[in-house]
Amino acid sequence: MTDTGPKLLTRSPLGAVASLGSPLALAAVFQFAFNLTEVWIFGQIGDGGASLAGAAASDIVTGIFALLANGLGNAAVAEISYCHGAGDALGERRHARQALVLGAILSLLSAVVGLLADPVGGLVMADGETRVQGTAFLRIMALGGFGTIYLAFTVAILRARGDSVRPLVLVAVMSVVTLGLEAVFVLGLFGVEPSGVVAAGWITVIARGVVSATAIWLIGRGLSLRPPKGEGFVVWGALRHQLRLGLTSAMQQSTRLVGFLILLAIVAARFGGPEGNPTYTAVNVWIKLDLPTIILAFAWGGGVAPVVGMALGAGRPRFARRAAWSGVGCVTGTSLVTMTVMLLFAASLAAAFIPDDPMAVVQTDALYQYAAPVYAFFTAGIVISMAYNGAGNMRAPLIWDAAIILGVQSVLAFVLARPEGLGVAGVGIAIAVSAVLQGVVPGVMLKFFAPWGERGSLKLGR
Repeated sequence: MTDTGPKLLTRSPLGAVASLGSPLALAAVFQFAFNLTEVWIFGQIGDGGASLAGAAASDIVTGIFALLANGLGNAAVAEISYCHGAGDALGERRHARQALVLGAILSLLSAVVGLLADPVGGLVMADGETRVQGTAFLRIMALGGFGTIYLAFTVAILRARGDSVRPLVLVAVMSVVTLGLEAVFVLGLFGVEPSGVVAAGWITVIARGVVSATAIWLIGRGLSLRPPKGEGFVVWGALRHQLRLGLTSAMQQSTRLVGFLILLAIVAARFGGPEGNPTYTAVNVWIKLDLPTIILAFAWGGGVAPVVGMALGAGRPRFARRAAWSGVGCVTGTSLVTMTVMLLFAASLAAAFIPDDPMAVVQTDALYQYAAPVYAFFTAGIVISMAYNGAGNMRAPLIWDAAIILGVQSVLAFVLARPEGLGVAGVGIAIAVSAVLQGVVPGVMLKFFAPWGERGSLKLGR
């Protein structure tokens, strides 16, 4: 692998973040387009949406492992990028090995879920064809979960060393090949007997497995994974530290999901009626339509974190701070674009998802009058959180996200979101206030209480 990491520090902070974050942002857009296309393919199977619903329920289960892999990957980025910036090649090798070990452990746990697919499916899937198809899909995806898990770890290792172009290429090739094969074997193009979501599961795990193996090979070309004399492949102290950081990061990422679930529960309980619950539908559509903005924010944050880690490893805390603010500038630019799109076209996009529920379309558009104008705030907060992660501080973002999303947003929604009160506007106000705080609080922390100071960098216990 071309050793591009330390060269990032010869650029301006903005240049470093842009060169590393731009390919990650493109990869994020590509992956989102892939997910939407796959959902469309599953919807064409012709079983009344049973396969689509079963696959979606399966994704909730396997998504737990993806969340853990991303959190542990963030810990690997913090450790490896710091060593990379400090010129500590042995440390890079050590922490890359521990990431691969954690990937193996997580893959084994995923395989156990695959072996228990029938009882797990009975808990989370509806009866009938949905459970039949969903359980079959879950069994394949969980047993072959090593591909998904190692994709997260290997991309983390590559970007920790300043390489985000090859992850983009790998994700792009994997997505195109997967969709092409799914179109043939799931839909039955070119006279092939259609095999439904079972074929999609096999195609997905094989494609991701091949890509993950290729990524490990790329890592090994530039970073020997063989331990030096006197050191085992597993270094327990480093492994435990990476695990602790990674689990904290995974908890921090999960707060957004839990916040969505609480908001949905409040709306489901408050706004139901004999003619359905268009407000509940609108909140679900808002969550779906917000995904591109959120994914782009995490992509820019993924570019910031390694730059921060490298700068701290090189003893340049001021560069690290400027890189974090540069990432905020980059994500503000993209959030202004998505804000404009949603303010102008939220109703049209919602109608494409729910053409038979005009009231839900109206309420989705009403939600975006509150949610879209504050995109710049909560996306900036995501980037700053990732900058903290790059510095090895996973705890502070966990604390402020839990307090704002689970505390402020949930309490405001509980108080304001009542049909006899503000109605859907109460939901929108809760979302908007929470989003503003998600940007302001991290911004104040970065300005005055960053985890690195002018006198030196955060020590990560290496």
